[in-house]
Amino acid sequence: MADRAWQIGQLVRTLGSQLKDTFYGALGLAAHDLPPVKSHRAMIVEKVSRNAVAELVNQARNHPQKGDLASANPAYVALAELAQNYAMRGLALGLRNETGEISFLDLDLDQNLARQTGGAFLDRATNKLLWRQLKKLSTLKIDRNMLGPRKPIISPDQLPDEPFDDDLRTTP
Repeated sequence: MADRAWQIGQLVRTLGSQLKDTFYGALGLAAHDLPPVKSHRAMIVEKVSRNAVAELVNQARNHPQKGDLASANPAYVALAELAQNYAMRGLALGLRNETGEISFLDLDLDQNLARQTGGAFLDRATNKLLWRQLKKLSTLKIDRNMLGPRKPIISPDQLPDEPFDDDLRTTP
């Protein structure tokens, strides 16, 4: 039975797929109406990105956070790139005390202009745009830096005693 375990798994997947197709057919839904299935890598990248942005937000509750290109956190790197892309050297993420929301602000904004506009915080439309860009850049940074599958590392204890076929040593 142990040598047929893969057959049982394949049978379960096939039956599950047929059951799902029948169920959606009974509801009148087509296969193209189903939400796309994400790969495991995409789900992991999104999870790590959400955690990185959440860490940035938690720090921004205490005091405004600026981006850092040398940071290990990809959200800080993304924030630094946003500042470069939008030519706002003082772009930071901070807590808006009046409303209690985390928002982007420009720390290099002229004081007279800040008084006229109601503070250093950016308007709602710009804030939403920058949030989307921050999340997108953070996800891209993680996806680029995340390593793909590698060969497993073998300890010297696990190596066979006899030489490999491609070994140039000769055995007597």
